[in-house]
Amino acid sequence: MLYEAFQEVARTRAGAVAVQAVDGEELTYARLSDLVDRASARLLRVGVQPGHFVATRLHNGPGYIAIILALARLGAVHLPISVQSDRERLRWSLAQVPVRFLIREQHDDLLDATVDTLGVDTLFAEPAPRVVEALLARARSGVFRLLETTGSTGVPKLVAWRQEDLLADRRQWLSYLKVTPEDVFLTMHPLDVAHGVDVHMFPALLAGARLVLSDPAAPPDQLLSTLADSGATIFSALPRHYQLLTGTGSTALPLLRLPLCGGAYLSPEVIKQARQHLGIQIRRIYGSTEFGIVLGNLDDVAQESRGMYPLPAVEVALEPLSAQTPMLGEILARSPHTSIGYEGNPAETARAFRAGWYRTGDVGEQTESGEYRVLGRVADVLSTTSGRLIFAPQLEGVLQADEAVREAAVLPSSTDDGSAPLVVVTPADGAEALNVATTVSRLLRDHGLADRVQVVDELPHTPVGKLDKPAILRRWG
Repeated sequence: MLYEAFQEVARTRAGAVAVQAVDGEELTYARLSDLVDRASARLLRVGVQPGHFVATRLHNGPGYIAIILALARLGAVHLPISVQSDRERLRWSLAQVPVRFLIREQHDDLLDATVDTLGVDTLFAEPAPRVVEALLARARSGVFRLLETTGSTGVPKLVAWRQEDLLADRRQWLSYLKVTPEDVFLTMHPLDVAHGVDVHMFPALLAGARLVLSDPAAPPDQLLSTLADSGATIFSALPRHYQLLTGTGSTALPLLRLPLCGGAYLSPEVIKQARQHLGIQIRRIYGSTEFGIVLGNLDDVAQESRGMYPLPAVEVALEPLSAQTPMLGEILARSPHTSIGYEGNPAETARAFRAGWYRTGDVGEQTESGEYRVLGRVADVLSTTSGRLIFAPQLEGVLQADEAVREAAVLPSSTDDGSAPLVVVTPADGAEALNVATTVSRLLRDHGLADRVQVVDELPHTPVGKLDKPAILRRWG
């Protein structure tokens, strides 16, 4: 499945560069295939079998990619754990399933004796046997990966994907993007999350293209230089990342044919700034860890007010919020190739997947032209004093468009009328906190919302760069 699909490409693209590491080292498809062989052989020798759970806690690198492919080859179940996880989250992850091994880096001071570990370097220390015994395809027909949700909408869960579904879904994504071997994917995301591995890594390697790994912790000016120097043609980021890139100055990116953006509300101001400072037209995409990509719009036209269309093989419907708003409702999606739900959590699986439809928890509206606009989470609805509905992400975009505000988090209140959201903002460089609070209070009143503002130095984010709203609520709510 995934391994065989990679090997088919590697045979025809053996001498082409497959991966450019963070330090600039380039590995060909032949070299990456050798690393997969070495990792496969070592994992077999220590007893990894189909269905065994193998966790990883690794930084982005060619070795990590080889391990992902080796685990797919062996039919093991991959449990990626972020290197940013604290001790509590690490223990939670390891307690969800019976982990056979945790593959780690040499200096990892959070590890304890709860699970057997393997040093990442030991997997590549010895040459692979000339022939690594092939396993039957049916050994790889079960769950392949458990990907942790960020927990931004509640308690963290592990999303279970099978190889055959992930491979089919990624091939549809390749076709949609019209990827060629000449493309260059650049990922700034950890390979522990769908944005890094599914949107960038698998598509690049399944197309015979080049994958450039950028340091997820790199400052915006360094990321912008990497984008320009690498000749990246496909890149996906959150709106906040594009906002940070445009703030570094003006650097044209003429080769970046598909600057994709998803994962959070994309304001017209961010689109405008990217066009002005980077010379790019951001393309909208929308999806989830549980489903894959649901909607997209790759049109090379101004997209400030544009919506998106369902991807091929994806059906979309709206469950209206009320009888008075038939074109406004929760987004439901259906496809023959999605995850199979949440590992060990049948109640949440049954809640999210009903009659073949995945309930996204997001609210969208359908326009007369058939486009869908994603407005925010069902729980993000704010009720203004005038009775007009506004969504938290839209209000965040309004606040961040003001030059005094660097970043804003809006959390709906638990009051009966919902008109007093918690608003936590960080000031732009040089802006005084008192002036920022006054500005934000005025903007809230202009939108018919009560004044409940806090100005702080920094806001916490999840490993993929989204606002960590549960953490914000715990600290300032």
